[in-house]
Amino acid sequence: MRAVVFGASGLLGRSAMRAFSDVAVTGTGFSRGESDLVRIDATSAADIEHLLSRGRPDVILNCVGERRPGVWAGAPDQAQDRNVLAARLIAEGASRWGARLVHISSDYVFDGTSAPYRPHSIPNPLNAYGRWKLRAEQAVRAACPDAAILRLPVLYGPTQFAGETNLTEIAHQISTGDRVVLDDVCVRYPTHADETAEVCRRLADALVQGQHLGGVAHWSAQQGYTKYRMALLIARHFGLVANRVHAGASDAVSGDRPVDCRLDCKSLPAALRPDRRRHFGAEFPAVVAPWLLPTRTSYRRDVP
Repeated sequence: MRAVVFGASGLLGRSAMRAFSDVAVTGTGFSRGESDLVRIDATSAADIEHLLSRGRPDVILNCVGERRPGVWAGAPDQAQDRNVLAARLIAEGASRWGARLVHISSDYVFDGTSAPYRPHSIPNPLNAYGRWKLRAEQAVRAACPDAAILRLPVLYGPTQFAGETNLTEIAHQISTGDRVVLDDVCVRYPTHADETAEVCRRLADALVQGQHLGGVAHWSAQQGYTKYRMALLIARHFGLVANRVHAGASDAVSGDRPVDCRLDCKSLPAALRPDRRRHFGAEFPAVVAPWLLPTRTSYRRDVP
């Protein structure tokens, strides 16, 4: 099997490269300079055509996307292109070259008012990112009807910089010992990137073997946490300055963050699920440890 992972420099993309390491896999990147990746612009039809015409992949995994709110505000057109235009061009390329496609989408296509959400639940995104991901899904279906669209929640795993995930960003914030106010309303379902990559690989294998999985699938951890609750877990485990971590409602009151987008994953066949479920409580310490700063332990107080 020949595979291409678009967006292989990102969190899920790196895990996917490991999941596909036993086959002929090509990873692409653009803004990060890993030497083992092919540098292409996923918003360029010419770049995509050149790569696919040379590699003739059997399957494509599209992990390209921009999820960071700071980028939405600072460069909305660029963020939209990375979420929508890239999805359309990659899907068109997959269809043109006869490759099967697994496209990554988000739980943010839902408004968070009627969880749990099934694959056939009606989307109603609240913010630009959710609208872009929904438009990307629509573009993928139009260009490549037999693609598998996989909706995911927030992911975590080994990161290259603290701001790459909500979890490591929170850990970095609270380890400074400064006062931090974190949302305690909106619930997230952090799911390990390696576990998710295994689902992607199994979807890809099924598609290449001729199974028709066209449509939408969901994968997610089922244990929910607010940002504040994640911070307390980190503080408790590492003995950080917990009395300076305060509960707030900033994400909820903004009106553009869904309160609870828990995904129902029951429709994903058992054969496509990972062999191992990674539990957040067991996995987060190793993920956040590299991003903790020394704190003023004289201010430490036990976490309730």
